Amino acid sequence: MANRNKRVFISDAHISHIPTLEKGKYDYTWLQQKDAEVLTNFLKHLNGLPDVEEIVFIGDLFDNWVIPVDVVPPTIDEIITLRKEKGDPVIQALIDLCQNPAIRVVCLPGNHDMELTPGVVEKHFKKNNTKAQGPGMIFGGTAAWNSGSSVYRSSRLRAEHGSAHAMFNAPDPINSPGSRLPLGYYISRVVATRTYNTGHGDRHWWTYVDDILEAVGPDKLALCAFEAVLEETGLSPDTEIFMPQRNGQPVTVTARQISQKYQNLYSQWQERAGVGIALKSILAEIGYLDDAADRLCKKNDTNIVVFGHSHDWVLDKDSWFVDERIYANCGTWCDSPEKPWTYVEIETLRNTTKRFARVQQWMGDKPGETLKEEQVGL
Repeated sequence: MANRNKRVFISDAHISHIPTLEKGKYDYTWLQQKDAEVLTNFLKHLNGLPDVEEIVFIGDLFDNWVIPVDVVPPTIDEIITLRKEKGDPVIQALIDLCQNPAIRVVCLPGNHDMELTPGVVEKHFKKNNTKAQGPGMIFGGTAAWNSGSSVYRSSRLRAEHGSAHAMFNAPDPINSPGSRLPLGYYISRVVATRTYNTGHGDRHWWTYVDDILEAVGPDKLALCAFEAVLEETGLSPDTEIFMPQRNGQPVTVTARQISQKYQNLYSQWQERAGVGIALKSILAEIGYLDDAADRLCKKNDTNIVVFGHSHDWVLDKDSWFVDERIYANCGTWCDSPEKPWTYVEIETLRNTTKRFARVQQWMGDKPGETLKEEQVGL
């Protein structure tokens, strides 16, 4: 254990259910078979490393958002259970990793798996080896599950998924006080429908944000973005969206009801957080999370921030506004071949005051290269 001085941060694997496809329909899930095989190999590789002390999944490890509107979404528990029953290699690799007594495994929910609970983690990933120390997979870092953003802390390092800083994907207690589902959930459902029907899912929905912001401004952005993806998918405002069952009974909402519910999203953010934060929460939807990292580092208790969510790896040292800070983004495991398989590695040198942050690329069946490296003091 004394030689273990590295922490590995992983985000956006999007392990979802295994769809049943009718003739003429297309797979809409984000983690395709090739990516799942690569992720499995990577988890097995991590399990055998002698210098890793902790592995932290910082959100969207699982996914029950990317589901067509006419399919009842499974729970995260159902997704894991069915995959286990089918002997799914990636779930088995996760289970094996959690049995390693030398590695601590932590899992924080993101937006696509915001329903993940401590009970589900305990059920599927607890240690069953009596010689192993610790509880298996640990849920949620140090933050409460229902706080809106689970956070991992280690000295001056802070990690979270990043969706809490993005307008369309942050938990929404105002418009959805029960489920806290944000507008991004419904947009994801509509975009999955387009892929299911046409096989064309190459354009992520958040690219609409940039286009529509320029056309209509921030006040009408939420409404226009949702209506744009509806129109492109060929769905009418009266389209019914099948929701998770409640007390065994079917539940549906219409696209029109969703438009009405979230039409004041920008003004709500502006009232709650101010104009500046509201505008920056829009920029976060098109991948610009740097400002959120700056805000978190303005307190002296943080000088490294690790996010996911954007699906783009980043390693940025310092800022015009914050001295000696690093912002790292893990990237994704489900957008190949357009994007590499990446993760963030943090190494603490023993008996020194230095921490190294690296973005590493995995090559499919073997380690790749360090894409970028920076260092800061502890």
